[in-house]
Amino acid sequence: MSELNGRVLAVANRKGGVGKTTTAITLAHGLARRIEAAGGRVLLVDFDPQGNVATSLKLESREHDLADLLLDRCTFRDCIISADRAGDGFPRPNLFVIPSSDSLAEAKSELMIRSAIGGRRATQIEDVLDEKLGFVRQLFDYTIIDCPPTLDIFSDAVYKLADEAIVPVKTDFLGEVGTARHTGDILSAQAYGIDIKIACILPTFFDQRLTIARSVLDTLEKHYGKAAIANPIPRSTVFEQAPAVNGQTILEYRPGSSSAEAYEQLVDRIYAL
Repeated sequence: MSELNGRVLAVANRKGGVGKTTTAITLAHGLARRIEAAGGRVLLVDFDPQGNVATSLKLESREHDLADLLLDRCTFRDCIISADRAGDGFPRPNLFVIPSSDSLAEAKSELMIRSAIGGRRATQIEDVLDEKLGFVRQLFDYTIIDCPPTLDIFSDAVYKLADEAIVPVKTDFLGEVGTARHTGDILSAQAYGIDIKIACILPTFFDQRLTIARSVLDTLEKHYGKAAIANPIPRSTVFEQAPAVNGQTILEYRPGSSSAEAYEQLVDRIYAL
């Protein structure tokens, strides 16, 4: 991949508990492993104030995070963390993270005030990520954004920065409803002139034995078309166990499991686009 053609993907859904952070972490790690031999690099941006990305990977915190970058309190170099933990047996030399924290809520308020007041430091909210992170395409082959359920004022900013969205869907009734709302948001952004596409709908927590899970999958395929639906991620306890066991990803903790294989298929799909 050309160093001037990096892709930015947002993992987003307005409903919580659908596996967004697990998907963002696993996809970023899988892509990093895929392109490591070619010298490629992957950036994982935690846009959720819960800050679960760094915690899940057991990365040491730094003084600055995403909120500081958005508020001009630090440089990009100051807030980026290497996810490489070769000393613990988890080498990830080309995977990097911009962590988040609950200070992101403060950043939202401050940016709204600056935008409303105007002046030299003012930045339109929908432009703030493009201004602060738009250059990542020249540094990373892939940038994955882990989005919270509620993007509110940052929705257009995320959609403007990202090229595509991956929408995880928990295969229950409420998950299906949340997805319809979120894809509606993306269509509205497109109508507003923001060039973001849906890379795929990703069914998660899928249990073939459950009628509701099969029904939701069938409904998603009928509504969005089979080509838009990625292979389902099966329900499994490894999603809770992997980060708890020394901050591993699923690809490290259970590389031969059905869950890991399903995410490898997602990596294949994104890599082939």
